[in-house]
Amino acid sequence: MARPDAEEGATVAPGHPLAKGYLPVPRDSAAGKVSAEQQNGPRAGSLLLNGVPRDNAAALSGALGGPQILLAPEEETQARLLSTDAGEETPGAEGTPLPQTALSTRRFVVLLIFSLYSLVNAFQWIQYSIISNVFQGFYGVSLLHIDWLSMVYMLAYVPLIFPATWLLDTKGLRLTALLGSGLNCLGAWIKCGSVQQHLFWVTMLGQCLCSVAQVFILGLPSHIASVWFGPKEVSTACATAVLGNQLGTAVGFLLPPVLVPNTQNNTDLLAHNISIMFYGTSGVATLLFILTAIAFKEKPPYPPSQAQAALQDSLPEEYSYKKSIRNLFKNIPFVLLLISYGIMTGAFYSVSTLLNQMILTHYEGEEVNAGRIGLTLVVAGMVGSILCGLWLDYTKTYK
Repeated sequence: MARPDAEEGATVAPGHPLAKGYLPVPRDSAAGKVSAEQQNGPRAGSLLLNGVPRDNAAALSGALGGPQILLAPEEETQARLLSTDAGEETPGAEGTPLPQTALSTRRFVVLLIFSLYSLVNAFQWIQYSIISNVFQGFYGVSLLHIDWLSMVYMLAYVPLIFPATWLLDTKGLRLTALLGSGLNCLGAWIKCGSVQQHLFWVTMLGQCLCSVAQVFILGLPSHIASVWFGPKEVSTACATAVLGNQLGTAVGFLLPPVLVPNTQNNTDLLAHNISIMFYGTSGVATLLFILTAIAFKEKPPYPPSQAQAALQDSLPEEYSYKKSIRNLFKNIPFVLLLISYGIMTGAFYSVSTLLNQMILTHYEGEEVNAGRIGLTLVVAGMVGSILCGLWLDYTKTYK
């Protein structure tokens, strides 16, 4: 695997202490044939990566002689993933070649299509709330009813995320992607039949389907990144996939106030404007569903990394979804991350849902500017997402 450019060819003097999780390895060692030999051997001081504890590796490091290279953190992780019990052979062991890995050009198509239909789903989430006063007047319902068109996304996510992730783990990426894109498309078309003042329940039905679709969408970025992209691309690919959802929220803040201005004194014109927004969304969602069916594949012909090759070669019966969930909730750092991210996300969703009402309470008739304020919130997050993804790919400083 590749290392950060700044570390290419870096050497350490004999006896140099380990630093930043790097293991010194002789430069002339062949891949997969690194072993621990006596000081007077032909390849003195080289390390056995498979099956040697880290503390033993540290003890041996002082005895190394000759030029050495540094093993990057992702390569060290791969070594641990591929390690086996003593006496067992591993991929790349003596006489056994490493699995073939390659990066597929299709990965960019998969990432683009996913990002776009994630964008459309996020757009449909916020398209009602940012002009809640307009839809309140059109359907003749309370603001709480309009707020539920946004909150149904969060309500659906809580009970459905576990079966959705189980489906992703057991049935794979393609089926999950088709469900997300297909339900998103179906929900958009149902909304097209709700452009009458007494059909609020129809628009709620369409929004419910879109909320179910987002459960099959939000869990995919990390999976797409790990299955399709190389070690130095994973963080950037994941950030890009998440970026599509953020961009959809940004467009959802910006376009609805422009496409559907507050013309409640002219109900026919208002219905016409709403139908333009709904039919436009449906057309884009349909195109993206067709592209998903054509271009989305389960995985590339060859794994993008040795770590991914090891995961793909593992036996399915060794995996337990329930056990993985239990292990996650026993992991204190994961629980802390879950709580902190939940607080941050909950605050953002709350502000987004109520932004129109907060602004119009003090500044009447400023629907367009309320959308611009929401756009500013999201754009700031998008810039941070890109920069953090690039930074993580380069430094690996996740903590």
